[in-house]
Amino acid sequence: MAPVNLIEATKVYCRSFFDQICRCLFCGQTQSSRVCPACLALLARLEGPLCRCGLPLPAGNPGDELPAPLCGRCLRRPPPFTASQAPLRYSFPLDRLIRRYKYRGDLVAERGIEQLLANTPSPWPDMDALCPLPAHWRRRWQRGFDQSQRLTDRLAGLWKMPSLPALQRQQSTPMQQGLSRSQRRRNLRGAFACARPVSGLKLVLVDDVMTTGSSARAASECLLRHGAAEVRVWTLARTPER
Repeated sequence: MAPVNLIEATKVYCRSFFDQICRCLFCGQTQSSRVCPACLALLARLEGPLCRCGLPLPAGNPGDELPAPLCGRCLRRPPPFTASQAPLRYSFPLDRLIRRYKYRGDLVAERGIEQLLANTPSPWPDMDALCPLPAHWRRRWQRGFDQSQRLTDRLAGLWKMPSLPALQRQQSTPMQQGLSRSQRRRNLRGAFACARPVSGLKLVLVDDVMTTGSSARAASECLLRHGAAEVRVWTLARTPER
């Protein structure tokens, strides 16, 4: 008998079981979808002119130019990517849904995230490919999946753009959660390597959440060093400024 991956088999079983019980992942009410219209309307969105780092700019700043304008912090240390966008703010209750998915491997929560993506148009249809911001292989093994790769694959289907997993995480860095901005930067030195040709390509780097932007900076710098023409960053959510 062929060996069975019990972790993946259990996930598939749980997914098929819970698909029969459709409740809103936020309020728990029985619905025809994973996120009910009332809860969907309550999710905090990022609107208006945004800095290149994805945080809102003061009123009166232009928000449609590229490279995107810079806030005070980014003026001191400009990001290597030309723009970033996150449709949602990383706050309650979205933060709990993402943590359920990312740290508990909850594939039912993934269905809710897929619904959030369904009505999200591509902000940059002129880019060449989507590139996931990868987890180290040890973290993928611990979680059973790579959330950024799965997110990229779904966006690739929705936006009709190719997925190009060009990066490898070559260092198993400590968890970024809870670290300061400077600690995150030190944590990520030499963390990424380019595994596929990217010369001349305009790439959208994809991840689930942007907090300080340290991972996006390090990954973008790696892609640009290997000849990428441009890098922009898309995440599902952006944490508020701290």
